[in-house]
Amino acid sequence: MTTTNLIDLRQARSAVSNDLPGLLAYLAQLVGEPFRFARVSYGDELTLHFGDLRPARFPKLKGRPYGAYVVGARGSAWLLKSGSEPLVLAAGLDLGHVPSGLGTPVSKEELERSPLIQPESRVLSVAPFVVTPVDGYGLQVRFSDASTLLLIPATPEVEEPGDEALPSLADWELSSPAGLLSAGPGLVWSFKPSPGPPSHP
Repeated sequence: MTTTNLIDLRQARSAVSNDLPGLLAYLAQLVGEPFRFARVSYGDELTLHFGDLRPARFPKLKGRPYGAYVVGARGSAWLLKSGSEPLVLAAGLDLGHVPSGLGTPVSKEELERSPLIQPESRVLSVAPFVVTPVDGYGLQVRFSDASTLLLIPATPEVEEPGDEALPSLADWELSSPAGLLSAGPGLVWSFKPSPGPPSHP
């Protein structure tokens, strides 16, 4: 018997704890979307862009469009494995001793020039999972070209006495036309809907 979870993408959900089925329901909006491109920003943050391309939001980013759906690694280690070639790229994970069959490591620059995921490949599945050593949510995304993205929450840094507390980063996020889904840190997630279209008199 199949169960269906209906969600209202107009309602905010804040700090939902230990709700893996609810998180999966919010991620379902990404299934079927075509992959457009990948970017690695400062701090090794990976972003994957999907769906319709949108023009840059700020003038200084002119010529750098973004996808309607963007998965951002934020505070997670990540691994991206090609389905069409024996290539793999990771940040925050030691690939010094790549297990045989996993692939040949490539650089971040190579990823942007020649993405490991074939453009127009569709998202086949999204699967959040619990990473017990760090008590956080990981994410696996599978593509129609057999590529795979794996996001694994990083171990939280221990704060030294006297350190100024910095705002905590989400482990990963999904930005969509409906709003922003954030997972972590820890076994919590939240959803902030996009502001609705302006009302006309």
